[in-house]
Amino acid sequence: MKFTIFTPTYNRKKLLKKLYESLKKQTYKNFEWLIVDDGSTDGTKESVEKFLAENKLDIKYYYKENGGKQRAYNFGVEKARGELFICLDSDDEYVENGLNTILKYWEKIYKSNKIDIAGMGYISIYSSGEVIGTEFPKNEMIETQFDIYTKYKVKGDKGLMFKTEVLKKYPFPVYDGENFITEAVVYNRISEKYKMIYINEKIEIKEYQEDGLTSRYNNLLLKNPKGQALYHNERNRHNMNFKEKFLNNAVYYKFCIKAGYKFSKIWNESEAKHFLLIALPIGMYMSLKNKKQ
Repeated sequence: MKFTIFTPTYNRKKLLKKLYESLKKQTYKNFEWLIVDDGSTDGTKESVEKFLAENKLDIKYYYKENGGKQRAYNFGVEKARGELFICLDSDDEYVENGLNTILKYWEKIYKSNKIDIAGMGYISIYSSGEVIGTEFPKNEMIETQFDIYTKYKVKGDKGLMFKTEVLKKYPFPVYDGENFITEAVVYNRISEKYKMIYINEKIEIKEYQEDGLTSRYNNLLLKNPKGQALYHNERNRHNMNFKEKFLNNAVYYKFCIKAGYKFSKIWNESEAKHFLLIALPIGMYMSLKNKKQ
């Protein structure tokens, strides 16, 4: 079975070298490394050309005009030739037996379950070995990505693998003038139909950058409000308790106002009109508070 390791990158020349060395050490070799360069100006292309010259990995390199991770992701899924798809950012790595471990569990659990399964989640760690967030309540769970975080209260980033054919059905929404949308939009949509396998295996190593998406996350959300409004509206399709749904709709309203939507549009597109009405005062307060910042 073939993997596609997809890496969207923008001015991460030095980090790509580290990821390249990590991928060369993988004990499972049947994978392609698909790099989508989102308009880098730091010599990323020249570095990748050196990787290609070594002929150690099956590398596919594409350069495109800067348009944000969601556009690069859609492009990568379209170009993928592996049956299983993994997104590894420039500052991520895998332990040496990472792909082997994923495949071992996949062949064991996926083939013995007839329910629709979209992929697999596993543990991410810091370079020190410390688990990021919390582990899953038990090993070899089969749940939706949404319930893992809301029902079971799992915390922190997790490594994810998806069937490529599933991702092709759920492209990232793209808005003119916006270069970011949370990946949870796609994961929540997948959760409406598919479940995932979750294993307590430490596979992904993450190194968060000071200028990376994580450090700029809140600012990114405010600069890209249409995608965030969509995310909070579609969350209403999933099971949440009263408090969670109340706050979700207040935040939905806040981002709608930030996006410049008229109330008629907000109301007509709302997935939870009763909760929107209840949460409206708090949403208005949040919106006014944003304007003062």
